[in-house]
Amino acid sequence: MRSIGSALNLLLVSPLYFVWTVVALDLAQTPCTTLVQGKFFGYFSSFAVFPLNSSLCSWIIQNPDPRRYTLYMKILKPSGVCDHQHIRTYQFDSFLESTRTYLGMESFDDVLKLCDGSTRFAFLQSNKQFLQMKQTAPPGVDTWPMRWKPAKAQERDFSVEYLVVGNRNPSKAACQMLCKWLDACLAISSSSHPCGIMQTPCSCSGGEVLDQASEILGFTRKKEDCYKDGIYLENCVSSPKDSNGAEFLGGWNSWSAWGDCTKDCGGGLQTRMRSCQPLPNEGLACEGVLEEGRLCNRKACNTNGRYNSRSQSLRSTDNRKREDPDELQHYGYPAPQIGDPAAEEWSPWSVCSTTCGEGWQTRTRFCVSSSYSTQCSGPLREQRQCNNSAVCPVHGTWDEWSPWSLCSSTCGRGYRDRTRTCKPPQFGGNPCEGPEKQTKFCNIALCPVDGNWNEWSSWSSCSASCSNGTQQRTRECNGPSYGGAECQGHWVETRDCFLRQCPVDGKWQAWGVWGSCTATCGGGTQRRDRVCYGPFFGGETCQGPKEEYKQCNDRRCPEPHEICDEESLGPVVWKETPAGDAAAVRCPRNATGLILRRCILDEEGIAYWEPPTYIKCVSIDYRNIQMMTREHLAKAQRGLMGDGLSDVLQNLVEISQDGTSYSGDLLSTMDVLRNMTEIFRRAYHSPTSGDVQNFVQIISNILSEENREKWEEAQLIGPNAKELFRLVEDFIDVIGFRMKDFRDSYQVTDNLVLGIHKLPANAATDITFPMKGWRGMVDWAKNSEDKVTVSKSILSSGLSVSDDSSVFVVGTVLYRNVGNILSLQKNSTVLNSKVISVTVKPFPRSLLTPLEIEFSHLYNGTTNQTCILWDEND
Repeated sequence: MRSIGSALNLLLVSPLYFVWTVVALDLAQTPCTTLVQGKFFGYFSSFAVFPLNSSLCSWIIQNPDPRRYTLYMKILKPSGVCDHQHIRTYQFDSFLESTRTYLGMESFDDVLKLCDGSTRFAFLQSNKQFLQMKQTAPPGVDTWPMRWKPAKAQERDFSVEYLVVGNRNPSKAACQMLCKWLDACLAISSSSHPCGIMQTPCSCSGGEVLDQASEILGFTRKKEDCYKDGIYLENCVSSPKDSNGAEFLGGWNSWSAWGDCTKDCGGGLQTRMRSCQPLPNEGLACEGVLEEGRLCNRKACNTNGRYNSRSQSLRSTDNRKREDPDELQHYGYPAPQIGDPAAEEWSPWSVCSTTCGEGWQTRTRFCVSSSYSTQCSGPLREQRQCNNSAVCPVHGTWDEWSPWSLCSSTCGRGYRDRTRTCKPPQFGGNPCEGPEKQTKFCNIALCPVDGNWNEWSSWSSCSASCSNGTQQRTRECNGPSYGGAECQGHWVETRDCFLRQCPVDGKWQAWGVWGSCTATCGGGTQRRDRVCYGPFFGGETCQGPKEEYKQCNDRRCPEPHEICDEESLGPVVWKETPAGDAAAVRCPRNATGLILRRCILDEEGIAYWEPPTYIKCVSIDYRNIQMMTREHLAKAQRGLMGDGLSDVLQNLVEISQDGTSYSGDLLSTMDVLRNMTEIFRRAYHSPTSGDVQNFVQIISNILSEENREKWEEAQLIGPNAKELFRLVEDFIDVIGFRMKDFRDSYQVTDNLVLGIHKLPANAATDITFPMKGWRGMVDWAKNSEDKVTVSKSILSSGLSVSDDSSVFVVGTVLYRNVGNILSLQKNSTVLNSKVISVTVKPFPRSLLTPLEIEFSHLYNGTTNQTCILWDEND
């Protein structure tokens, strides 16, 4: 950092001691920060503070007390043109490190305009505690430092002078410099480049000080004191002024030096002269003497000596009009001379004092007499006018400046201007010199300023040396100020980073499936392999074997009589198969899957074929519906909304009414109904009354007598009566709780009647099933002796009405022939009558009154007085 030049050292007017402090602040997280404290003036070059080989440096000056001092700055802009403006200038009150927030921040970028070369200088005024010039990286610039257009480094340099001036009684030296800055600032000001100095505590000749400035700053001016050329003067005498307050431009000039003495001895005379500057357009003379004299060389002379002497008369003039010739002689102006024998002849007239307009010519004479003779009479000098006919050029002159205009903004930074008019030149005179308009910034009130973010800092280094890591970058909040809103968003941002791959050791993948046995019987071996994944990027290889073996088919080989021979049944050929195994062939072309046929031993140990089973065969139509339902379920599990589900149910109703071709069709239908129930649980689809009717109709269709044999085959590995009951109960649970309000739903089909009742616990009524007179009630369910009564007393949870569990769903199902088709889990009794299923959700806490179920005793012409009751729960 360079110190201030010798010229600035002249500003020291008292023995002040300041400290130049350079410390590393974490203010705004810059790598290099220069803090200036305790200096009232100074200078620096941008190369010293912002070196070419560094980045994101910062220069900060601290105002010792913003209430007592104001900071002014003069910037000499770079001669080159920069690609991007990378030096930002702010003033602020303080900085909060915890939230990276500047308080009271105000930008000076629009005042300085460093990259605008239309003006060579920029000036600003700061009244906050800190003023900062900060190096920033522009958005989108990847490389740093930035490239400037000029090739010479000197064209990138700019310099800064700063001056801290007291608001009360500023020093003369500080005011001298500040007034020069103000003159230069206003001289280059324009509407696009207003002057950044808004007011000063000094009284500058241009009158730029606001009238109220002294009152604002607490400055009182003494009557006997005054300012001149920006310097504070004591006991000064003001120039005489006319009634309008304007200073006179006319009057006496200074006296000339004393002339030579007229005698070397015996007493001589010295004279000196002064000239009169007439008042413009008045033609008045000055009051007082034009010439004065004093005695000199008074020592005695020899008697033979003879010396010349000059008249000691003193001439005077008054301010009367020169056009009054009658009294000119009375007041000392020359008059025509009659002649004097003691006077010398007049000298020739001098050259006219002006080449145009009114001028004067003079001539002189000396009085020749002895020391004791009578003095000459008459004046020693004469004047006359000359060149009255020639016209002088009149130069253009400025009128007084107009008052400063009002601030263009009622709050925040605005500008005001003033103008003056040029009286045009005449007779070839020069035009007016200087600006016609001056503009400067103003700030009459503080506007609420919302906080705004600075540019993001550079990303930090990656947190991990290899593989995935994180990087951070931060930004500072400017403000808020004067009641503005806080910055919105986060001051820190994180992103993933990846420098290089970390070494990865090899890792065994899961073992593959065992291969086929080398022998079908009598002992063989199977092999399985595994694959080593890796290593990568220099990691370790996998440890351990790649292959594994085990024994297989240890059983003895079957004897010839223990093997089912190859057999042809129509187009299907069953190949030779040992007892205990099953042979498989493809299902017919209208279905998918396999037909299975087992080879078993009879009581004598002879192998024979069982009838083929079609449990793994599913018709194409049923298979398509099954796949569509699974797709809808997958969408519902992802939280999506869908349509077309009602069409799927309707298609299944139509297909199931035509019967089933294989036992696998029944298993496929059960899978579709289970998936439909899961879909109804979600918001994917809201079941309609038509969906409920189709669901019950499908169950009725698969319980038809035509499917009895297929059910017997399906139950070998598939559902029984328990699973059918659970499917219907889950359906009742879902539909009941998704029903709006409290209402009942009845579904009547050929093979079952279903009723769903949604009741509040505290307002429940007895439920009688089936409902008599229900439309469409089938004959087999109309018998008055078949009924179920559910007492309202069991629908009590003991909880408040507002609780969800205070709502009960009761489902009652009357099956016509389920006992004849499906086997029961815990009761092997052959049923040839109806089956009642009652579901209550949620489960009652106590059964104070049992269910009343009443069947007719007459069925198929027989009488049975035994009622069988069992529980299919686990």
